[in-house]
Amino acid sequence: MSVRFLALASALAFTVIACASNTFPVTTSSKRESTEAYVASADGVSIHYVVEGRGPSVVLLHCLGCNLHYWDVAAADLARDHRVIRLDYAGDGGSGSGRKAWGVAGFVADARAVIGAAGVDRFTLVGHSMSGPIGLELAQGLGDRVVGFVPIDTLLDADESMSEEQRAATLTQVRTHYLDFMNGLLPHLMPQNPDPRVLARVRADAAAKDPERTASILEWLYAYPAGERLDRLDMPIIAVDSDLRPPMLDHNRAHAPQFDVRIVEGTGHFLMLDKPTEFSSTLREVIESIESGKARRRPHPPNP
Repeated sequence: MSVRFLALASALAFTVIACASNTFPVTTSSKRESTEAYVASADGVSIHYVVEGRGPSVVLLHCLGCNLHYWDVAAADLARDHRVIRLDYAGDGGSGSGRKAWGVAGFVADARAVIGAAGVDRFTLVGHSMSGPIGLELAQGLGDRVVGFVPIDTLLDADESMSEEQRAATLTQVRTHYLDFMNGLLPHLMPQNPDPRVLARVRADAAAKDPERTASILEWLYAYPAGERLDRLDMPIIAVDSDLRPPMLDHNRAHAPQFDVRIVEGTGHFLMLDKPTEFSSTLREVIESIESGKARRRPHPPNP
């Protein structure tokens, strides 16, 4: 198994619509229109989310082991003229953790609950790391309501895969030697000369997670058929990636010819923390390209 794939696959882990009566507002900011609230996911777990600003809607999805605050700088920039919705998945940030079975389907349900509770109709979807696959599931399920998808340092190679033996060995290591596994992995996810504050933040967030929960989610991600999902989407797809692991554009475009990418140089997997201002500017440019209709769509109907 290549170091590149191990880093990518593991980095992915560092990542019924509810009605309005299930939403409980908490606070409102006078500086910028902002509402913090909770909504019940499909299994009843309380999901924490924040809505800021006015304008075209953007939904921001974080990686596993992270939380909605990883988007703080980008969200503040976008909220100047957008309605920005971000959430903590179950088990992260301010959301509940009493979920019986951990898997990506539960996170999809979390996002759908928030999208429904916040009254979001059409929106641009942004997903970091693990939220690449989650975003694909949402985009397929919600259809034309998703006007464009922006994967963040994820879906780097739609055709890459792991053997059953490789999956089993990695999952065993996560379950039995979790901290050693994460400490060995983190240097592969960071840029050269990383900011020690970013490294400490990511390490602390990852170390706080339950190994079995992480392994359960990884198991689903390792088998995720990204290529098959990309085959079915005709919306614009513009990735924002670090230069740590260049995307395999030829592979991705074989499934989604409209797949495009922007690179933020000198960053690692957590590029919104490594270079927050440059990342925010790049993300804004991509979202505005999608909203204006300039971004490419699939030139022919997607596969059924």
